[in-house]
Amino acid sequence: MDWKTASSYYTSRLDDALTLSQHALNLANLPQAEVPRDLREQLQQEVEPTRRQRDRLKKGEFRIAVVGLEKAGKSTFINAWLQCDLLPAKGGRCTFTTTQIYSVASEAEQRLEIKVRSQEQFETFLQELEQSDAKEDLKTIDANRQTLAEVRRGGDLTFPFTRLEDIREPLQQYVANDRYAYAVLEARLYTNQLAQADGIVFYDVPGSDSGLAKHVDEAQAILADCDAVIVIQRFRSIREAELEIIQFTEQGDKNIKIAEKLFVFLSHIDSLGSAEALQTHIEEAAADWHKRANLPKHRIVGGSAGAYLVLNSLANRQTQSEVGSPQAVRSRLESLTHSHSLEELSQQATGIPEIKTRIEAYINTERVSVLQKRCEASLQTTFNTAKDIYHLVHQRYPENPEEAKQREEEARRIEFTQWWSKKWEQIKADLQDFYRATSPSNDSKLHFNAAESLKKLRQRYLQVLESEMQHLRQTTLEKRDRIFAANSNPVFDRTKANIVWREDLYNDVKQHLDAIADQLAIELQEQCAILMAYMTQQLWGSSQVESRLIENSDYYLEKLQHSLQVLYLRFARPVADALIRSPVKSDTRRSIIKNLGVDIEILDNYYSGDEPALRVLKRYANYGFQLLLDSALRQEVLGVREITSLIETFDEFKNPEDEVIFEVETDIKIFEEYLQIAVFNAASLESYALQELQGLLDKFRDLKGAWDGVAMNEWYRGNPALLSELPAALQPRELNLEVSDRLRQLGTAIAQMQTASSDPSF
Repeated sequence: MDWKTASSYYTSRLDDALTLSQHALNLANLPQAEVPRDLREQLQQEVEPTRRQRDRLKKGEFRIAVVGLEKAGKSTFINAWLQCDLLPAKGGRCTFTTTQIYSVASEAEQRLEIKVRSQEQFETFLQELEQSDAKEDLKTIDANRQTLAEVRRGGDLTFPFTRLEDIREPLQQYVANDRYAYAVLEARLYTNQLAQADGIVFYDVPGSDSGLAKHVDEAQAILADCDAVIVIQRFRSIREAELEIIQFTEQGDKNIKIAEKLFVFLSHIDSLGSAEALQTHIEEAAADWHKRANLPKHRIVGGSAGAYLVLNSLANRQTQSEVGSPQAVRSRLESLTHSHSLEELSQQATGIPEIKTRIEAYINTERVSVLQKRCEASLQTTFNTAKDIYHLVHQRYPENPEEAKQREEEARRIEFTQWWSKKWEQIKADLQDFYRATSPSNDSKLHFNAAESLKKLRQRYLQVLESEMQHLRQTTLEKRDRIFAANSNPVFDRTKANIVWREDLYNDVKQHLDAIADQLAIELQEQCAILMAYMTQQLWGSSQVESRLIENSDYYLEKLQHSLQVLYLRFARPVADALIRSPVKSDTRRSIIKNLGVDIEILDNYYSGDEPALRVLKRYANYGFQLLLDSALRQEVLGVREITSLIETFDEFKNPEDEVIFEVETDIKIFEEYLQIAVFNAASLESYALQELQGLLDKFRDLKGAWDGVAMNEWYRGNPALLSELPAALQPRELNLEVSDRLRQLGTAIAQMQTASSDPSF
């Protein structure tokens, strides 16, 4: 395969590799992809060398870096190669920046391009000189500041030419003249004298031991971005700065060995004293390079570029003054080679034709195989690393974004369900503790205790009863006088007044009994509300708790009121019927007592007061207040003579009205006594309340399936109270489809590169 074909092929392949690298790094750099750092770094390290090689191939450039220490003879070597004493090679530093020499096919393309530093680049250059303590350079710049500013203002320059000699003056001026050179960024020389092959580029790199950090950086950058290296070496052993050349070359091109791209020209051999010294010089240098870089001996050539220019009448006056006259140079070479032939001395002894032949042979024959080795290694590393990244991520993510979305949602739902399962067990335990607690919960301002709730219900009952009875007495007092007056024409009719008053009183009693039951319902609802508030708090304030447990508070209150009225009035109303509805010893009362049957007898089991006359309600209803105050009757009926302390005693009634009033008010008092002591217990109001509270507790537990849905819904809604309890993995986040999308792109790029690599046309 020739160079042109190989360049075209590998330009395309490296383009594919860079595309593949980009897709792989796009995926690998996502934190959620969890690609190990070593894989990312391995791929990233391959990107820049691959891009540099691709760019060189695209430009059609084969770059050869000419490097060495200051005054090793780099510029002189290139002058000898070009057979024109063109580049500055005077004493002291003669090159401030890299000179690039491009091979072109025709004379019409020949030109010199001078690119000047921008203001920012010039300021940076000055800072580097100051950091390097380059006092002489800074002094020279200061002395020529105006001229340097004019050069920079003048901008880039182009000098077309036919013969290299025609541009010697501008090249010397802008590259070596102190008044101009400091303002120049780079010089580019395009000539058809460099090489027979197109695209060859020589880089005349400033000495790496110049002391300027800029020159070290330039050398490192160029050595990392070149195809071959020519080291111009003055001394027989490798100096420290030359070791950096080896290091930079290896670092920038790790896919081939340094020995596959490096040549060494041992310059200044004409300064040696004897043939033996020359032999020793070459052997020691070859041994050192073999040790340092495993460089074969045929890659090392000894010679003298200055001698070549002088003996071939190419040297200018400056070069001759430094190298010597033709006679002096010839004499030195004769003593080294024992040859007296001018042709042999000017060609073979100077080494220039020899190293040109070897490098041109490398360009014509070896560079394709080196390119192939370099590119194939890069392609293989990129492809294998990208595949490793793909397979690693594909184990956890699908390529299809929709499938990825579904999979991630499913995984999160499973994780949430597991969390909720544990949370539910905790809620049940906490709820039981709260139900039985004697002090407020640590994480709640709510306080509840079932036993206390029942105690509060009884206390509330007594408070309401007292209030309602007080209101009843006040109301009946207001009505009594009116009723008595209506039944006193012409004289007071005690029987009728008693009956009418009791009928009105009985209607009021029924209303007050309903009110008592309603107030009990409100109290019980408040106790249930505390329990439900805690349950709601446990489910993060969800409105579903109340609606599923009691539907709504109004409906629940109506239900409680109805239930309590049924329970309470079952026992309270018979007492009212027996004691309030009709006068003592009336036929109506006897009939009522008879019809009440067992309901009124049940109350006797719940009366726990001290008054024996009240232990059997029917008995008291039949006798009335006489059973409380008549000692003889009490002895006969109850077996006790002591009269009651429930009501005040009297000597006699002053008038019939007083007797009716005393009878009715005593019945009201005994009615209240029964309501206080017997009715509450007989109606099992505490049992009902406990049943209602426990029922809420049990229903809450039984609705676990509904709470599963509530928990999931609150999670989806982003309920802040719930989110504050969740681990980081369950916090709201946008479902990450980026991994799957980039994985799919990488998979496509891998397939395309695999197809290209199996193309039989190569």
